[in-house]
Amino acid sequence: MRLKRYIFFSILLMAIVGGLVYSQIESNYTFEIAGIPITLPVAVWVVIPMFIMFLASFFHMSYYSFINFMKLKRYKKDYEKMVGAFAQSIMREPRIHQYKSAEAKNLGVVVDHSHIVPQDFKIDTKAEKIKKALEYVKDIQNGIYVEIEEFKLSSKNPLLVKNIENRLKEEPTYSGVVLRNCSEYPRELCEKALEVYMGFSDISKIKEYAKLFSFETLLKLIDSAQQSGAKLHYQDILYILQEADMKIDEKGYILLAKKVKSVLSPDDRLRLFEILKDRDEKSEGAYVYTLLDLEMIDKARDFLETTNDDELRPFKAYLELKECGRNYPLELFV
Repeated sequence: MRLKRYIFFSILLMAIVGGLVYSQIESNYTFEIAGIPITLPVAVWVVIPMFIMFLASFFHMSYYSFINFMKLKRYKKDYEKMVGAFAQSIMREPRIHQYKSAEAKNLGVVVDHSHIVPQDFKIDTKAEKIKKALEYVKDIQNGIYVEIEEFKLSSKNPLLVKNIENRLKEEPTYSGVVLRNCSEYPRELCEKALEVYMGFSDISKIKEYAKLFSFETLLKLIDSAQQSGAKLHYQDILYILQEADMKIDEKGYILLAKKVKSVLSPDDRLRLFEILKDRDEKSEGAYVYTLLDLEMIDKARDFLETTNDDELRPFKAYLELKECGRNYPLELFV
């Protein structure tokens, strides 16, 4: 029973009882309390115990109503925290929450340390925060860039990274922003941003991010220069290789030698691998390949004579066959 109703009906009952007694007994009664005589109508003396009982029950009910109110308030706060925890877990950004109730703690300790991956997005929930999180995840996975305002995601959050990739597709110039703040993001995202950046920037600006280059990115830069007709100097390639501190094997250098044929002049190609062979012996095969591809047979033979018998054997076999009058495509030997 609600307190207001309880008060109303209690007073009504006391008034009815008092009225009935007074209608039957109009006389007074004197009662001494601590030696002090108190004279009141009999009806009042009948109502006084009822009033005392009313006060006692009222304070008893008020106390437990207050306790229940505080419990409900804690449950409500825990529910709101739980909704936020589920939303954060859906956004792949679980956080630790402080719950008040034992029930919420029991579930919250799991949610606060988990990622929730929806199997589908046909989830009927009235929790707006969870609903918003589901919408974000759905759009991001569908390749749509969304402005995430309600959730603070870390720079390495997989959804944030995917969302930035979506933005790079819609807004290529944003790649410059990513590159300027690359220390905050995973290297894979920075490399993707660099690839996008290479599509519209000149080599002087691209070289500012040389440390981010991988060998695959360098090859894509060469392909991009070939397609766009952009000028690429051998010193640009040397600079990127040095700044990125790339570890390239023999096959990698050969592949590089094939790629640069489309963007460098013969002199630049030769100069590039003359420098590289002095820096890394793994590039010697690419140097010989370049010499042979440029028909610099004597220079290639002279260099091969300085190597051990078991080194660069395919190129030695190529020259031997050529000396015998058998001309095979150089590509068969690399």
